[in-house]
Amino acid sequence: MVVDHVEDAQRGSEVFDIPDEGEVTIGRAASSTIVVDDDQVSRHHARIRRRGDIIEIEDINSRNGTWVNGERLDAKRRLISGDEVSIGPIVAVLGVTGTLRRAPGVGVSSEQLVAVDPEMKRVYTLVERIANTPMTVLINGETGVGKELVAEAIHRGSGRREKPFIKLNCAALPENLLESELFGYERGAFTGAERRKVGYFEAADGGTLFLDEIGEMPSALQAKLLRVLERKVIIRVGATSELAVDVRLVAATHRDLDVEASEGRFRSDLLFRISGFTIAVPPLRERQTEILPLAEHFARVSAIEQGRSPAALSPDAREVLQRYRWPGNVRELKNAIERALVLCGNTITAADLPDRLRDTNAQVPASFSTSDVREQVAEVEKATIQAALEAEDHNQTRAARRIGLSRRTLIYKMEKYGLKPPPK
Repeated sequence: MVVDHVEDAQRGSEVFDIPDEGEVTIGRAASSTIVVDDDQVSRHHARIRRRGDIIEIEDINSRNGTWVNGERLDAKRRLISGDEVSIGPIVAVLGVTGTLRRAPGVGVSSEQLVAVDPEMKRVYTLVERIANTPMTVLINGETGVGKELVAEAIHRGSGRREKPFIKLNCAALPENLLESELFGYERGAFTGAERRKVGYFEAADGGTLFLDEIGEMPSALQAKLLRVLERKVIIRVGATSELAVDVRLVAATHRDLDVEASEGRFRSDLLFRISGFTIAVPPLRERQTEILPLAEHFARVSAIEQGRSPAALSPDAREVLQRYRWPGNVRELKNAIERALVLCGNTITAADLPDRLRDTNAQVPASFSTSDVREQVAEVEKATIQAALEAEDHNQTRAARRIGLSRRTLIYKMEKYGLKPPPK
């Protein structure tokens, strides 16, 4: 948890760990974990508690209230990484750090523990190899495949694991707000800037900053981000002095940034800078062997969160889950299981699942063997790539253009199929 005392530039940012079954209290009382000597803060103002992977905040009948992401708290609220808590003159940003793990390898989200498919095992093998390096990482994959989980795994495997893991979705904010969220701003920088705000780069100092959907970042802001990555300094909006930051960047996108760069929608120099290492996460429809293990995992986790006993998957529910194409990927599967758990008794049946899962137009025909189809598609794809490489004298750029792929995707598939460039 990163706490910045915005009215006290001498103190700057501080980090407070929340141990399992522990709590952090904020108030003017000397017994508080975070003591804030300010008239806007009550003696016992707010409490943050952690139970395993669940972190909750509650206001302790304070006079001026506790605010989360700009909304006043009126009941207990579960916090997630990146949530911003405002109490009087302080701003606290919750980050995922190694100290928030109950056991080695278990973070705030644990879907990554289910890695049955060979492609996902390959992904996590790559994560293990590059986690403890300073390289920037670009994670490619469709929406909902679990790119954020891969980013968290990179952070937990790095030497920065005891520092914050801060995440920001670049598609969720307009350009003017995105800049102030990234770099922060000074008091009076613009109308409504009544106090200094800590940006995500500053909050992640010493740790990892995860920029999701970086392909949606406006061009003008891309140039500023490039400067920060190259010089390792930020300038808050409205400030004149630079502030040094030590942050490892992990970015993710569902777009083909090579194509975006070639068509002028993404800066090629920034692409080179953020793609020190690229990891492609396959969609769930290509990870057939993981559908049921993931569903069972979500059923267990959701049961704990709902305070009820776990529910098993009936045979008809298993069949529906395996035959559905999952356009929303892992996120859609998780939502479907959470919904089913609310409706079911001791067993999740097909009737408890969303109606769209049973739509025959959204299912793989029963006569198909998914594993056989995947093998056939892989063989055709491998042969096509081999033919393109040979036709273009193994020039990867021209071969990629010939078959309609980006060069980065071509290289990934060459590695996947063991197609090595010929010796020079």
